Amino acid sequence: MARHRPAAEGGYQRGEETRARIIEAALRLFGAHGFDGASTRDIAREAGVNAPALQYYFDNKEGVYLACIDCFVERVWTVLEDVVGAAEGVVARADAADAELVDAYLALQARFSSFLYERPDDDHWRQLMARERAGQGPAAAFERIDSGINRRVFAVTSSIIGRLTGRPATDEETRIRTIVIDSQTTALKLMRRHVVAALGWETFGLRETGRVHEVIQNQTRILLEGLVAQRGPARRGR
Repeated sequence: MARHRPAAEGGYQRGEETRARIIEAALRLFGAHGFDGASTRDIAREAGVNAPALQYYFDNKEGVYLACIDCFVERVWTVLEDVVGAAEGVVARADAADAELVDAYLALQARFSSFLYERPDDDHWRQLMARERAGQGPAAAFERIDSGINRRVFAVTSSIIGRLTGRPATDEETRIRTIVIDSQTTALKLMRRHVVAALGWETFGLRETGRVHEVIQNQTRILLEGLVAQRGPARRGR
């Protein structure tokens, strides 16, 4: 595991600033060139430090990469913590109505969508995550994302889908449906160039972002309410 140390000559604050600068430089290069394409020398140059500084703070290139992943996980939870907690609260109630479950899912989706779409400074994170999802990073990175974000979020979204369909959250069909529905928001972000070309847009700015968000939310509501209708009258309307 990468070490976390302040610079001896400058004290803790200066060490933290240097470490953060290296991480910011690394995420830009990892996003642009991938784990294999970004060298420690390039990262050091981009961060304005000498190459031994990377070894001092992170041991090696994988340590820098994992630090970027840890930073991403922390950043996600500053945005999602309250809405995920609220959804968990709804799921924990056995008497929660279908409409409450649908609204809880849509609120979580909306918050995640705003995190992905409405911050132009997140492009480097988007590129890094696209590469990570394609399996281009170290195996340890997936485990950190899975344990740090995916498992908790998937537990609540699969529980909602399971309740709406009348099937267990652990059921294979429930999990497949959840993965498909959960993936809508991320898919369009990762397919940014295709979306712009297919829709004849010149850019993917605030107006376009708002339109995508509006359609995804509407489509998801239709899907979720359709699952309730498909469940049948015997279990509907709780």
